[in-house]
Amino acid sequence: MADGAVVNTFDPYAVRAQFPILSRQVNGKPLVYLDNAASAQKPRAVIDALVATMEGGYANVHRGLHTLSNEATEAFEKAREIVARFLNAESPEQVVWTKGGTEAINLVANGLGLSIEPGDEIIVSEMEHHSNIVPWHLLRERRGAVIKWIPVLDDGSLDMAAYADLLGPKTRMVAV
Repeated sequence: MADGAVVNTFDPYAVRAQFPILSRQVNGKPLVYLDNAASAQKPRAVIDALVATMEGGYANVHRGLHTLSNEATEAFEKAREIVARFLNAESPEQVVWTKGGTEAINLVANGLGLSIEPGDEIIVSEMEHHSNIVPWHLLRERRGAVIKWIPVLDDGSLDMAAYADLLGPKTRMVAV
């Protein structure tokens, strides 16, 4: 092996084994769940952490002066710091928690919607989940936005040349 070569040690079966629900059979076959933009399944570590929190430390975050609230706030902010580092955000305050992708996209679309003018363009890929299509359709109806679509190539990747051609002075959002 050449110096600096990367060895792929990703084991999809080990990852699957972390998700209890994926041990289910549906129609005689192992469950495959791909609707994660709507409701992501949880790995065992998340389930265990939720149970531990519910059993021993559940309290309001940033809303109490008692020990449980202070502990919950500390854990909440530590998680924000970890996610900020993972995303390479400039600060933890740039991380906004939502219940899921659908809520997050709706927050962005509704916030951006206030500044959208007729003819402003929103670029979306052809392979998006409905949660990343419907909010932009609503902006088109309400504010006169124009939706442009990035095509998908036969290999499942985005057509980056077409994407570059879609970008223009009226582009206000690229949502992929």
